[in-house]
Amino acid sequence: MKNQIFILLVFLNFCTGNFLIAQESDKIVKDTKTGNDILLGAVTREGLTNIGTWFTEEYDLYVPDSASINYLIQNREKLPYVFVVLGTWCGDSKEHVPHFYKIMDRIDYPASKVFMVGVDRDKKAGEFCLADFDITLVPTFIITSKGEEIGRIIETPVESLEKDLVNIIKQQ
Repeated sequence: MKNQIFILLVFLNFCTGNFLIAQESDKIVKDTKTGNDILLGAVTREGLTNIGTWFTEEYDLYVPDSASINYLIQNREKLPYVFVVLGTWCGDSKEHVPHFYKIMDRIDYPASKVFMVGVDRDKKAGEFCLADFDITLVPTFIITSKGEEIGRIIETPVESLEKDLVNIIKQQ
C-alpha cells in the first residue's frame, strides 16, 4: 500500500488547483443501471456541483461539530493529503462528500491536498486504476501522512466525518 500512496502523491504533484494535468477531469458517462449522468475518473468539486443539486443541498444543511472543527484547525498539518473515492450514483457519497467539503472549508484546508476519483457501480474509474487501493464501498476517504495511509473512513462514518478525522489524527 505504501507504494500506491506514493504513486498517488506523485500524481497529486501534477495537480494545479482543480485542473488535473494527467487526466481529464469530470468526465460524464451514463450509469448502466439508471441511465443517469455520473462522473468517472478524476473529479473536481466544481464537477460535483455541476452534476446535480444534491451537493449544494447537503453542503448547506450540514452543521459540523464545533469542538471537532476546532481540533482539526489546530492539527490541520496532520492531514497532509486526502484521497476520496466516490460514486455520484451512490446515496452515501451524495451525503458524505458534501459534508466532507463543509468540514474542509471550515478548517481552511487547501483544495490542492484533496484528490477525488469517481467510480461506476463496479468500482471502476475509467482509465484511473484503483485495484491496489482495495476500494469495496464508496465513499472511501483515505488519509495519508508522509506517503503512508494513516486511516480510512469507509462508506459511513463511525461517529461523524469530523469526529472520525479527529480520531485518525489522534492515532498518529
